[in-house]
Amino acid sequence: MLSCKDVAERASTLIDGDLGLLEWLQMRFHLMMCKGCGAFIRQMRVTRDLTDAATGPDPATATGDDPAVTSILARLRDARQAGD
Repeated sequence: MLSCKDVAERASTLIDGDLGLLEWLQMRFHLMMCKGCGAFIRQMRVTRDLTDAATGPDPATATGDDPAVTSILARLRDARQAGD
């Protein structure tokens, strides 16, 4: 079984979908057993979605895959419009 350190080292590769089948299965097994690593991976996905949305062609209309990202982006847009 992978250690938490192994999961952290491979987290980006997992999120990018670049793991082989065996590595992917090992990661999924670890994530089923370890709540801390699951939270870490979820946070990395939110960070990726926010970064993608902020650097996309039109951040004013960008949304992420995650409802939390969508909510944050909506609040940012509202705050920007209130300041105009």
